[in-house]
Amino acid sequence: MHAIPLSVLTLASIALSVPGTASSPLVQPRSSQSQSAGVLSIPIKRRSVDAAPQRDVEWFKKQVAVQRSKYGGAGHAEASAQVVKRAGTVSMTSYQDSEWYGEIDVGTPPVSFQVVLDTGSSDLILAQSGCTGCAPSTPDYDPSASSTSNASSRPFSVTYGSGSASGTLVQDVVSIANYTSTSQTFASCDKLDNIVDGSISGLLGLGWQAIASSGATPLVQELAQSGKLPQGVFGFAFETHTFLTTSPLTAPGGTLTVGGVDTSQYSGALNWVNIIQPAGYWSIPLGGISVGGTDLGITADQVVIDTGTTLIGMPNSTVASVYAQIPNSQATTLDGQSGYYAFPCSQNVSVSLMFGGVSYTIAPSQFNSGAVTGNSKLCLGAIYAIDNAGSQPGYIVGDAFLTGVYSAFRLTDPAAVGFAVLGSGGAANNVSTGPVTAPQSGSSSAASSTVGMVSLAAVVAGLVGVWMA
Repeated sequence: MHAIPLSVLTLASIALSVPGTASSPLVQPRSSQSQSAGVLSIPIKRRSVDAAPQRDVEWFKKQVAVQRSKYGGAGHAEASAQVVKRAGTVSMTSYQDSEWYGEIDVGTPPVSFQVVLDTGSSDLILAQSGCTGCAPSTPDYDPSASSTSNASSRPFSVTYGSGSASGTLVQDVVSIANYTSTSQTFASCDKLDNIVDGSISGLLGLGWQAIASSGATPLVQELAQSGKLPQGVFGFAFETHTFLTTSPLTAPGGTLTVGGVDTSQYSGALNWVNIIQPAGYWSIPLGGISVGGTDLGITADQVVIDTGTTLIGMPNSTVASVYAQIPNSQATTLDGQSGYYAFPCSQNVSVSLMFGGVSYTIAPSQFNSGAVTGNSKLCLGAIYAIDNAGSQPGYIVGDAFLTGVYSAFRLTDPAAVGFAVLGSGGAANNVSTGPVTAPQSGSSSAASSTVGMVSLAAVVAGLVGVWMA
């Protein structure tokens, strides 16, 4: 069998970093348009940004707001209306290791837009020309400028906590990583509040159709169902950086591979864990939590793996058990709200999560979410309490964990999430752990249509900290 060539599309990184400080050992890009061992590489773009904030308590509160509004209660989004096949690698842009985004092309002639990539949602939302709430610098979609645009009268309205978007559903040509949907349904929004920012024009939800507020088939799922992808798998490796108040440079944010996985980005084999069915979020069972090598004896039926959030939310009792094992940690409040913990900034905390019988350790630099105050010796921990009621997930694992692993998402054979150790020279495999499980009570999966189990399907992912930017 011939190896599947990977088409590499670079993602710039709005990471306020010093060059060469990336903490993840990612493969560096080759020269422009070079091709080696079946991999086509395009150079990573660099550009400056206006400001260079570092992680602090305000950054932390923003990430908490993103996650809580996304999954908690009324914050869940609701709409007012219902060639040669090869894997493509999309480069990602990182903003302070809290927002990763990539490029899509929309319309005829095609116009490029930067959108947040998010496995925790399923709608494509773009700022429309003249939109209220958009910055003058935000590139916007103009339906009248595209000869293939097909507007509808179906309204679209979504609320994400303090952010909101409204407009109408349209159909147009949309491409990602050289794959094209000729009639993709998405939301063209003439009003956006705390959704887009600067050069980011919207967000691309890459979860399952069951949680699509618009009711539309998500972009990559549509590409899969139309047989345009070689495999029903996508994978990505995040690149992280040391953030300073100076050096406002762009830097690589990592790579996202659509239609396959990039085995050069990880070592060993992927450890696949079957998702909870029916598919809604990318939810898998949690096998255990350990702190400093001590097993807490905690498991969970379903944990949402969400590249669109930064922190790690867990039930109050679980969070208390985690910090009870961290010396000199203490509960703290932010803006009068509890559920947060701080620990000595000088301390390297080792917390591991077990999936599919394998423990993966959160990098201490990612667990440390910044000082409580400017001159404080106490730092906030990335794990905090997100006690959701009803059908909302109780465990949300975001990028504080995902930046330390290579992660892959598979729609078929069966649907699963896979993890591997970042490194060089891995192996692609289709071995899963665990049966295809039915949802537990309180499942977040909707009962509406789900992805057909076709042989060629994929979903792409990224971060959506910009939801509440």
